[in-house]
Amino acid sequence: MDHHRLRKYRGPETWARVRAAYVAGESAPSVARRFDVGLSNLRRRAMAEGWTRNRIAETLDLKPVRGAADDPGPGLAPLPVSTSPADAEDPPWIDPDMAVTRAVRRAAWLVSAGRAAEARALIQAADALIRLDGQRRG
Repeated sequence: MDHHRLRKYRGPETWARVRAAYVAGESAPSVARRFDVGLSNLRRRAMAEGWTRNRIAETLDLKPVRGAADDPGPGLAPLPVSTSPADAEDPPWIDPDMAVTRAVRRAAWLVSAGRAAEARALIQAADALIRLDGQRRG
C-alpha cells in the first residue's frame, strides 16, 4: 500500500495575505494555522523573499514612514497638559479618560495602516492606564 502525502498548493493571493498578517506582527504558527500553510514553508518563503521582521525593520529605519513617532496621524495632535491649581508642586498631568480615548483612536489608525503589533501594544498600555486610574479613584 502506497501512501502519498497531499501537497498543499497555495496561490499568490493566499501568500499575499499570509505576508500581510506575518509582517503586521502575528506569529508564524498562528498565520500558518489560519491560512493552512506549512510553518516551515512560511518561514522559508519569508527568508527567501525578505519579508522577515528584521529585514522590514531595517527598511523602515532607512526611510520616513507615515505614522512614525513624530507623525501622530490624522487628527491626533498631542494632548494638552495641565497643572493642578490646588498644589503648585504637582507635576503636569493629562486627563486619563482623554488619554485612553486617544489611544484607542490611534490604535484603530495603526491597524488600518497595517501595524497591528503596535496597535496591540498601545491598547495594552491603555488598559493598564484604565486599571491604574480605577485604583487611584478607589
